[in-house]
Amino acid sequence: MRVLRIAHASLTPALRERERALARGYTDIDLEVVTTSRWREAEVDVDAVDDDLFPVIKARPRLSKHIQLFAYEPGPIVAALRRHRPHLIDLNHEPYSVACAEVLSLCSWYAPQAVVVLQTCQNIFHRYPPPFNWLERRALRRVAAAHVCSETVRELLRAKGFKNPVAIVPFGVNTEAFCPRGAFTRESKQSPTIGFVGRMLAGKGLNILADALAQLGSEKWNVLLVGEGSERNNFETTLAARGLLDRAHFTGAISYDRVPGLYQQMDMLVVPTQTTSRIREQFGRVLVEAMASGLPVVGSSCGAIPEVIDDAGLIVPEGNSAALAAALRRLLLDCALREELTRAGRRRVIEHYTW
Repeated sequence: MRVLRIAHASLTPALRERERALARGYTDIDLEVVTTSRWREAEVDVDAVDDDLFPVIKARPRLSKHIQLFAYEPGPIVAALRRHRPHLIDLNHEPYSVACAEVLSLCSWYAPQAVVVLQTCQNIFHRYPPPFNWLERRALRRVAAAHVCSETVRELLRAKGFKNPVAIVPFGVNTEAFCPRGAFTRESKQSPTIGFVGRMLAGKGLNILADALAQLGSEKWNVLLVGEGSERNNFETTLAARGLLDRAHFTGAISYDRVPGLYQQMDMLVVPTQTTSRIREQFGRVLVEAMASGLPVVGSSCGAIPEVIDDAGLIVPEGNSAALAAALRRLLLDCALREELTRAGRRRVIEHYTW
């Protein structure tokens, strides 16, 4: 079966583990991948590179740098459709996006025989204005099936009236790259390190984390923050006002290949996301990366976080800094609990989240 995967962020082998697992596991599939020639991923510009398992076709993004508004340079996609003649097109775009509409049009013209399946992650119900509502309705009528990262996304598709098959295929993790650290033990550290990994945007809960850390002022801890975004300055200002800024280390925006090593410097990970009109945690892939790396995790009740953690970590009500502080205090003071959750998290990853 000939499959053409179209995904804007499948730029490097580390960012296309899903496609690589498909190629390794199903040798009867003739896979090719279309991606953007360059994309800004986690505040870092990444150039697309080739792969040793399948051809990678690179198309320049046009019109916009926004994920839902950009279009692909059509020539490379048209050439791939004509040459590869795919039986199935696996499209990683939201149904209301410009890129989705573009690809569906190109498929209708140049590969009308191909079945289209859609990978979507949106889990907040929006009624979009024209023309995006038209694009969404058209896409949901056109695609034969969908695969989503969590139950919250499937619920949204059903609420939008999509009646075709929907499979949950979570984001996975490379358990060789993300693995527990070796001889360096957590108990040897005088001040455990609380980790945060992600975009520093409104809704990611940095204000809640700052309030929680202020309630832990008498405990020994440091905090390592990996990522960049508009809320960083507010977070730094809050910590400084409470005399805690000297306990915080900021990496800024980094390339994805540096992330596994930074988990090795942490003793626990916190994901304090809050639901907003724009943000509801769709999956929380940093959770599975941290659990694979042998870290106990604390997550809020936002979106898919409880679904991903299950009983392998601590879950607190979103927006509740006192509950978050209490959970972090438990982990800071209870070595046995940390080790129990470390084992449970790694076990959950091995059972559910390896590629």
